[in-house]
Amino acid sequence: MPRLARVKIEQGGAYYHVYSRTAGLKGEFPLDSKLCRRKMIDLVELFSGVYCCKILGFSVMGNHYHLVLWFEEQRAMSKEELWKRARLLYPETLLNGWLRAGWARFEERIFDVSEYMRNLQAAFARWYNQTFTRRGRFWAERFKSTLLEDEKRVLDCLLYVELNPVRAKIAERPEDYEGSSVYFREIGKDKWMMPLAAIVGRPGRTQAVRDYKAMLYYRGNVPTKEGQAAIPDHIIKAEETRGFKGRGIYRKRLRHFVDGVVVGSEGFVRREIERLESRGNIFGARIPSPRSED
Repeated sequence: MPRLARVKIEQGGAYYHVYSRTAGLKGEFPLDSKLCRRKMIDLVELFSGVYCCKILGFSVMGNHYHLVLWFEEQRAMSKEELWKRARLLYPETLLNGWLRAGWARFEERIFDVSEYMRNLQAAFARWYNQTFTRRGRFWAERFKSTLLEDEKRVLDCLLYVELNPVRAKIAERPEDYEGSSVYFREIGKDKWMMPLAAIVGRPGRTQAVRDYKAMLYYRGNVPTKEGQAAIPDHIIKAEETRGFKGRGIYRKRLRHFVDGVVVGSEGFVRREIERLESRGNIFGARIPSPRSED
């Protein structure tokens, strides 16, 4: 069947949830070691400095990972800024030989979420194969991406991503899992990420972290599909004694953010599908049901 085109905003200025699985046999978890999780996160950080984007959150699991990010709207960049970003990837000897066309291509590329993912996954695959003397394809398929309409859908998706370790019964508390963004926010090593205060709309980092964790815990306390875990009631009660407010906030089932291509209001979803159709990007493929919410 023809592949469904990815939905992305060509000139930037959009939120995305991206997701990818590893290749291999069922039961293999190549990302499960601390070494591999940390390398993946280090590369996410590195390429967020190269590309014009901000990382909102992530979760690196045993055989897949989730990433929520914002790509800036395309803009003209100074030679100094381009050089600073390119220098993170290439040696000066190479950059000194770039012609104007090479710099123009680089400037266009760093606003493209697909280019970001190509670099990220290729870099990790090379590192993994070299480190473990492995050959062959590391990632199972093309990465999946979901376009998120606005801050409300972004926050819903971010909670879904951060709760992956809890649902998989790896951790009772989301911030205990070293492969998640909330862990880095908890220990204060999140300066390279989008400030949490900007995401939740709270003044100051301390208040933002506390309020975000309350949302995360209450959402995580709600059971989802059969076989998945939830944050136990006794943990919720313990956190309430330490300052959680707004009992009941975000107590609803999580939406599924993996199979859809667009998440947002019905109007937003339909506009994006019509835009793809007008450009011939659907190729007659079956469109998933719009993930809308009014």
